[in-house]
Amino acid sequence: MKSTLSNPAKPLSRTESLACIPRQSETIHWQELNNGDILFTYPIPLSRFFTSLHQKFSKNQAELPTKKLQLDEMGSFVWKLIDGTRTVKDIIRIFAQDYNVTSQEAETAVAAFLKSLGQRGFIALYEPGE
Repeated sequence: MKSTLSNPAKPLSRTESLACIPRQSETIHWQELNNGDILFTYPIPLSRFFTSLHQKFSKNQAELPTKKLQLDEMGSFVWKLIDGTRTVKDIIRIFAQDYNVTSQEAETAVAAFLKSLGQRGFIALYEPGE
C-alpha cells in the first residue's frame, strides 16, 4: 500500500502529519491473540541471490519464508485504532486518555510507533479526503 500524499519527498509539517489518516496495509496478515495482542506474519524480503537459493532448495517454492512480530499491549491498542477514519491526532488523543499520559508524551510515543509501522510497510498515511 502506498501513501497518496501529494509529495512524499517533501517532509510534512507537524500540523499536516497530525491531520493524516493512517490505514492498515491490505497485504499484511495479522491476528488478534487471546490476550489482545496483535501478531503479524509477513514475508521476509529476500535478495535475488537468496530468492534463487530458496527456489532451488525449498519444498514449497511458492511460499516465501515469513517473519512474525507480536505487538505489546500499547502497540496493539494503537493498531486497533487504525481504522482508516481516525487521524493521527485522534489516535494520539485516545491514547493519552486511555493511558493517562500527557498529550506530548502520547504524541512522541504514537508518532514513533506509526513511523515504525510505516517503515515496515504495515501502514500508509493519507491526507484527509483521499
